[in-house]
Amino acid sequence: MSNLNRGRDGGCFVVAGLVFLLAGCGVDDGGGGPVQSSATIERGARIDSIPLLTIGDDPEDPLYRVIGAVLVGDTLIVAQASSMTLRFYDRRTGELLRSVGGPGEGPGEYEGLSSLQRVGDRLYTFDRQAYRMTVLDLSGTLVRTVSIEPWGVYNFPDLAGVFPDGSLLVSARFWDWANTAKSPMIRRDVMVLGRYDANGVFLDSLGTYLGGEYYVAPYGNGGERIRGGLSFVRWSRAGMVGDGYYILDNKDPMIPVFDTAGNLLHEAGPDTPPEPVSITGEDRDEFSDIDDIDSDDLPLFYPFYSGSAAVGGALWVRHYGDLERDGRLEWSVYSHEGDPIGRVTSAEALRVLAVDGDLAVMVRRDEMNVETVELRRIVEER
Repeated sequence: MSNLNRGRDGGCFVVAGLVFLLAGCGVDDGGGGPVQSSATIERGARIDSIPLLTIGDDPEDPLYRVIGAVLVGDTLIVAQASSMTLRFYDRRTGELLRSVGGPGEGPGEYEGLSSLQRVGDRLYTFDRQAYRMTVLDLSGTLVRTVSIEPWGVYNFPDLAGVFPDGSLLVSARFWDWANTAKSPMIRRDVMVLGRYDANGVFLDSLGTYLGGEYYVAPYGNGGERIRGGLSFVRWSRAGMVGDGYYILDNKDPMIPVFDTAGNLLHEAGPDTPPEPVSITGEDRDEFSDIDDIDSDDLPLFYPFYSGSAAVGGALWVRHYGDLERDGRLEWSVYSHEGDPIGRVTSAEALRVLAVDGDLAVMVRRDEMNVETVELRRIVEER
């Protein structure tokens, strides 16, 4: 990527470059058209501490394992993996209007609901257990289901996104059952991206990238045991942004963005990439219970990022950090063209699911790990 022009000229900045106006900049709201909003994201903005709406705080009807949300007019749609349903709420009152889906193997049912996104006038969900995409209209009525078959040796496909033309971006990995770990190690799988047509027919490969790191060790007679959930290890994610897709590596400050054919378009990221911060010996002690791991395989520096989401006509990338230590969470926000829009902070542990102008749909977990979905306003930092 060394030959890429990292210039930031030509962005949609106004007021001496301090404010990025989403409306009229040609960015996409995830619904197939430009954002129709005069709201702005300031260079210094924050998520307001007072929710405009809270869903899931009723003990009789709690939320658990929320994996996505979209806003459709006056309706907030929440995808909940625990019940395998899409829940439709009035975004003004929080009233539950209806639920669609449910556990099962039939059309419109899910064995492992894992994602929700909107493209144009359709909702796309994916079942990670059944390798099946379900397409619904914006009211939740079933349109069709599409099976996503693995290709080549890559035997675990996952829907990474839907292109505006209806073709599918699928990420998959190869699990080599015949080549298990011979010694304790930090493994990083090779991932592959493929493009399928709208009917689930494989079209072509878009190349490979490295997946997340996790610990493996020999176990039993030719098997292995696996441990994930390790802090500050490397991970990566592919997702849709605008008319193309991005691949985020949490230990690379620049995020490449590609077109439908896999050609590099540009990179999103800071104008001046930060220097890596070395992991302390105290933090490396987290790995002290991992038997016989080669110290050369352990992480050397902290990640730059903790997550990403393409929402509200922009790419939100959360910085790596600890709320208790740093006192806030922080996102860098980029346009689909890779231009920096600004930074947004939160004094609470929140995860962004959807953005509409200056309103954000967030997941909040309390000290008891209870989830609520909240509608919060994005306000200027003072």
